[in-house]
Amino acid sequence: MQEFVDPELLNLNDCKCCEGISFQTPTLVQNRPGLSAIAYRVGTHAQFKSSLLANLSSPTLAALRQLTSRENDDFAIALLDAWATVADVLTFYQERIVNESYLRTATEPLSIRHLARLIGYELRPGVAASTLLAFTLEDTPGSPQRVPLDIGTKVQSVPAAGEQAQTFETIEKIEARPEWNAIRPRLRKPIELSETIFQVRLRGINLNIRVGDWILIGKSSNS
Repeated sequence: MQEFVDPELLNLNDCKCCEGISFQTPTLVQNRPGLSAIAYRVGTHAQFKSSLLANLSSPTLAALRQLTSRENDDFAIALLDAWATVADVLTFYQERIVNESYLRTATEPLSIRHLARLIGYELRPGVAASTLLAFTLEDTPGSPQRVPLDIGTKVQSVPAAGEQAQTFETIEKIEARPEWNAIRPRLRKPIELSETIFQVRLRGINLNIRVGDWILIGKSSNS
């Protein structure tokens, strides 16, 4: 028996306006343990827009049946496109907030600091490295006899193999003279013994000192 088809129902999808439109959000979020980054977005711009367009044809939203256009230049479609952009931005930042909430996936120092405070840990302030400097001036005839070195004068270390050069700055205003080039800088600094010192290094390698030996340390008259 031949099936009768109402001619008015033919070619209803000739415009292909509803082709490929389906609900794509929210997407399923799954993350296996031990990842360096967490995926937490429930959709992207294209997925949000597809879901919004699919709602236009939903039988439960009869008030939207009059919106038959699916062109991007239509005002209603442009509004849905803008809202899909808002949802895309919100889910992007939501994913970033979730990643910053765990120590393994956090990338911002402030996030790590807040996480450490949960267990009562506070980061110590950074301590700058210090060193002793000796400046050598040009002593050829006609060279200045006094050279002021202002605060913040930069010097750079000569790195060894596998090391990086370090930059230091002077913290005091000093004066340098060519005749002071002959003064050799002090390479060792005397240490004053106190109760807070728990280690003393002795010069030499054949001192025949064993564990448990007594050592008498006296004060030099030249110190």
